[in-house]
Parts: sequence; C-alpha cells; structure tokens
Amino acid sequence: MSNHIILTAFGTTTRAKDTYHFLESRITPKFPGCQIHWAFSSPTVRRGSRSAATRLASVSDIVSQLENPGRIVIQSLHVLPGHEFDRIIAESQKLPVPTALGMPLLHELSDFSRVAKSLKTLITDSQQEAVLLLAHGTDHPCRASYSILQKIVHEQIGPQVFFTTIEKPAEPSELIIKKIHEAGYRKVFCIPFLLVAGMHFLKDINGDHQSSWRNLLKEQQIEIDLHDRGLAYLDGVDEIFCDHIDAAFNSITT
Repeated sequence: MSNHIILTAFGTTTRAKDTYHFLESRITPKFPGCQIHWAFSSPTVRRGSRSAATRLASVSDIVSQLENPGRIVIQSLHVLPGHEFDRIIAESQKLPVPTALGMPLLHELSDFSRVAKSLKTLITDSQQEAVLLLAHGTDHPCRASYSILQKIVHEQIGPQVFFTTIEKPAEPSELIIKKIHEAGYRKVFCIPFLLVAGMHFLKDINGDHQSSWRNLLKEQQIEIDLHDRGLAYLDGVDEIFCDHIDAAFNSITT
C-alpha cells in the first residue's frame, strides 16, 4: 500500500500552474515513497475545465481512483483556513476512507512568525520606503488572523509595513494611502500576500484600470515597486507546508 498526499489548491491559471509545479518540486523529495496528487477546491474553477484533457479533479475524484490506499493526507495550499478550507473539511467527511487534513499556511502562531521571517528577506532597511502587504481578504471568521499577522510583522520587521486586503478590506484604500503619506513615505514596495501572484496581482494590484493599487498610488505621487511573485516562492514557505503534512501523517492512527 502506498501513502498519498493530495495537494489541494483553489484553482489554476498559467501563473498558478508554475507556482504549483514549484511547490510540488519542493515537497515531493521530503516524502519519498508517497504518491503526490492534485485537487482543486473551487467548484467554479473545476467547472471551467470541461474537456477530458484539462479536467481538474476534486478531492473525491482523486480518492475514488486510489486502489487499496495506505495513509492519505489532504494538504490545503490555502493561506488561511477560510471558506475553501471549510469546503475541504466537508468533502473529506463524506469520503469512504479515512484521511487526515494538513492545515493551511497560517495556522499556529509559529507559522505567522516563520512567514514574517521569510518576508523580511525581501525588505530593505530603507527608512524612505514603506512596505504594503496586499492579502486576498475574506468575510470568514478567520479574517481575525490578519490582525495577528500585522502585529507579528510589525514586531519582526518594523512600522514601515502597512497591510490591507484586496477584497473586503477593513479600511478603504484612500485611508491606507493617507496613512502612508502622513508617515512621510513617497515610495512603496508592494508585496502580494497571496500564495500565487495570479489574477488578483495582474488585475487588482498591477492592473491598468484606475482603481488598481499601482494607479491609486501613482495618482498620489507615490513611487511604487512591485514584487511579482507569490508567497509560495519565499524561502521557508514550502517547509511550513511540509511540517503540516508531517503533522497530518502523525495524526493518523494505524
């Protein structure tokens, strides 16, 4: 019997595929003898892949194809345990075989600290440049994690780091930009706090439309520097996911 890891992400774009391939290349060597599979939590994304050649699998699809499986870990590749993670939990509870869930990127307090440490490698010590972290945003109760992240980032990196979300922000973009201005910054380094710098990065952060973050900052005479890669490429992020896979395997009683 083989052990199986089902890496479960939201969905796929060209940039997402590259990111997922990168993560798989980092995770696979850590679990020799395990078979790696991919599943996608978003029904909308799965419905968009209609042909047999491009069809994206759900967790249930993958499990139904396994013959005499050993231990199975469903590893979330989401940043927070939000609506998509709830969907994975619900699906896993209907499976005909026992599985264990690997937690999303930010779960334990130590995860927040490790991600902050990884972010610090991107950030210079310049007193003239602010840093703006742009996360996805959610109405799920896990949004409280953003406040924890802000606190830990300020402690480990400094007060030059500002934070907001693309969807359902706690404060309007105008207020964030006003705070940056009032703090004396005229240059901002924008980092997408997203596993994949995909559609939200291309449209909402670096888009050509007037309300993209790039143009909102330029309109206020703030110079902008964009980091164009997702969190998956940060040193140490793959190790957090591997630790969560390990914890899930260790939770399985045989």
